[in-house]
Amino acid sequence: MSFLAPIWLFLLVLAALPWVLRAESGARHARMRSLIFVLLAIALARPVIDTNERRVHHAVIVDATASVDSGGAARRGTALLAALPDGDRTTAVLLGPEELDAEFRGTADKTLRITGPSTSSLAAALSAAERTIPDGARGSITLISDGLATDARHGPVVARLSAREIPVHVVPMSPKPGRNAVTGLVLDGTARVGHTARIHVDFVSQTGAPSATEVGTADVTLDGPTGPLAPPQRASDWGGARFEFEPVSPGYLSVTAKAGAPMTKTIAVQDALRVLHVGGRVSGSGERLAALIGAGFDVTFAPDGEQTDLPALDGYDLVVVDDRPADTVSDRWQRDVVRAVTERGLGLVMCGGGGAFGPGGWHDTPLAAVLPIESAQKEEKRDPSTTLAIIIDTSGSMSGGRVQLAKEVARLAMRRLLPHDKVGIVEFYGAKRWAAPLQPASNAIELQRALNRLNAGGGTVILPAIEEAYYGMQNVQTRYKHVLILTDGGVERGAFEPLLRKMAEEGMNVSTVLIGGSAHSEFLVSIANWGKGRFYAVPNRFNLPELLLKQPTTARLPAYRPGTHPVRARGGAGWWGNVDASAVPPLSGYVETRAKPAAITLLETQSAGHPVVASWRRGLGRVTVMTTEPTGPGTSGWTNWPDYGRFLARILERTARDADAEFAFSIVRDDDLITVVAERSAPGLAKPFATRLAHDGAMTQSLDFREIADGLFRARFAAEPEREVRVEASVTQRPGDAGSPPFRLVSSALADVSGEAHVPPGRAEGLALIARATGGEIVTAGDIASFRPRAGGGVAPRDVLELRPLLLLLALLAYLGDVLVRRLRAADEPGRGAAGEAA
Repeated sequence: MSFLAPIWLFLLVLAALPWVLRAESGARHARMRSLIFVLLAIALARPVIDTNERRVHHAVIVDATASVDSGGAARRGTALLAALPDGDRTTAVLLGPEELDAEFRGTADKTLRITGPSTSSLAAALSAAERTIPDGARGSITLISDGLATDARHGPVVARLSAREIPVHVVPMSPKPGRNAVTGLVLDGTARVGHTARIHVDFVSQTGAPSATEVGTADVTLDGPTGPLAPPQRASDWGGARFEFEPVSPGYLSVTAKAGAPMTKTIAVQDALRVLHVGGRVSGSGERLAALIGAGFDVTFAPDGEQTDLPALDGYDLVVVDDRPADTVSDRWQRDVVRAVTERGLGLVMCGGGGAFGPGGWHDTPLAAVLPIESAQKEEKRDPSTTLAIIIDTSGSMSGGRVQLAKEVARLAMRRLLPHDKVGIVEFYGAKRWAAPLQPASNAIELQRALNRLNAGGGTVILPAIEEAYYGMQNVQTRYKHVLILTDGGVERGAFEPLLRKMAEEGMNVSTVLIGGSAHSEFLVSIANWGKGRFYAVPNRFNLPELLLKQPTTARLPAYRPGTHPVRARGGAGWWGNVDASAVPPLSGYVETRAKPAAITLLETQSAGHPVVASWRRGLGRVTVMTTEPTGPGTSGWTNWPDYGRFLARILERTARDADAEFAFSIVRDDDLITVVAERSAPGLAKPFATRLAHDGAMTQSLDFREIADGLFRARFAAEPEREVRVEASVTQRPGDAGSPPFRLVSSALADVSGEAHVPPGRAEGLALIARATGGEIVTAGDIASFRPRAGGGVAPRDVLELRPLLLLLALLAYLGDVLVRRLRAADEPGRGAAGEAA
């Protein structure tokens, strides 16, 4: 024996009260009163006795809701209950109209009805049936239904029945023909102001008996509070219908899909993307860009100027650096952008022409490291043209090997020239003359013949020869002009310095070469200094010098390529959306760059394959480049392209900060329990924050998030199942942050419950799964007459006998007995008194 309410046993202390007050009543009366107190105290404690239970319990669930032929379901249920063995306990669990109760009176020992907003709740029906089978008793549950349950919460009760080995037998019913209703309304992705929101509508259209080849069709509409959101669609129940529209304001939008029975749900619409536009070279580019991309972007324009303090990045989803030279943006701000991109998911777009990439000086800047292209400009090595006048001393002092050594040095100098250079030979031997007039260096044969004809003899008078070379180079147009004097140094004194300095001022350099011994070298050094040239000493043919006649240079090639440049599209369809990628017009100019190995090229030039639009992900954020001006000369050919604004908006939208860059928020409803989940997308110190809102936008409750795993937070609260729940979630503010924008979440009323007319047909497949999980049978319509449900469980069959009614009866009898005894004694007392007086 055990007690269900043992706390009442404390009343047993009152059993001693009659003995305290027994002076007048006597011991017999005290015993009766104590017995009554004992019986009442034990009865209130609800004693029960476990007894063996040999009867079998059968529960039959009859689904007679709107989607089922209620008459057929009731007939099967009553026939099944009537065929069960006498002595077994039977219960009918009914889903459907109240009129159904009359058909089961007298057929089942007990009738239960499932009521509430979800009248086809399979979970509620199974739970009620489970409670009719005592713990440890044998029993069975038979489910007569089409399986179109309004919720899918039956998992726990099926698990319990399986553990108890109670089988659930299934008698499938066919749904009524003629059902035409929306069965699902799902928002694909995130809805945002000014951006395309996509809603998928599922519906069922059953105009006759279901068959494998029949496909129902219907006109599906999607309406908002003020009218249609998108044009109607004719769609089949295999593929449903897809609608696209652009929300015009943030908040919570009620949408209604109609195809027969309508379905209404609320979707959360996020704010427009906030863009910081950092412009520069092209005046008014930001305003024109904002007009092109439309209302889906809230654009803030940064100030222009040299090293202007640019705004902080907090509160922005995207930064656009548009044709702004690098020297107008501080390194500190660039590093802030890099950190915001990689650590907090900020989107970055760099675009432009003459002020961007290589032409804008962005090579080797902090921001260049995160760009998907290499912006270094190509350099060209140039060998500038040169005119060389070789003055050779052929005086008598140069006789012998010296004149031959001078010829070798002259040949060495001419070999350093290119065909477009010019060279001439002047000899002096007391007089001066052009042995070979100035001519292209490509005339190698004529120049060699002129050298070979030179012989030593005569005096050394060099100044007239230098003057002759000076006058000869007056009308020559080359980058460099050089005079090379070859002599043994025995030259006259004269006004060399004024002439040589004048030649140097006019861009003619004079170098000297001492042939043979070291005599007179100081004067030749002075000549070279005055002429801004070099001095060389050649003692013999084994020590020929490395003559420097000109300085090769490098120059940056123009990186901006004007002209008409056809382009071709690449990249996945997700980048292009509804834009026709094959109809992109040619560019009118772009900056030549190279895509980095990990970058995705979305648009490139056809001829050279240079990237026009390229992108990649860096840390939590995305970086995209457009190697032309979005609103400048480079895209002048795109002004008449109908999809240009849509293309730009698509690029910016895909690059902007993801809604779940730091936290991915979601909301789940389970009956009256709401769970808001925040999962951290990357390591960090930020924490989630959320508030529950009333329908007028006022905050009604601040939610308390708890970290249940590393980076996984959860907040729970109770809400009435029939009420819609709205939540705004964000990231807690960091020191100095302007705060993160809210991310709106919504859970529609009865979000985990389908309306009676909106149950998806796929839920009928769950009947077979329930039967298999519990060891039950699937009974066809032809076998229902001979079917007898097999019972299970009852490893130790027991029942409970409650003793409270018996104890209350005994207490009442004891009380009545006590009263009777007292009255009989009172009646005897007068008789005994009279007899005493007579005696």
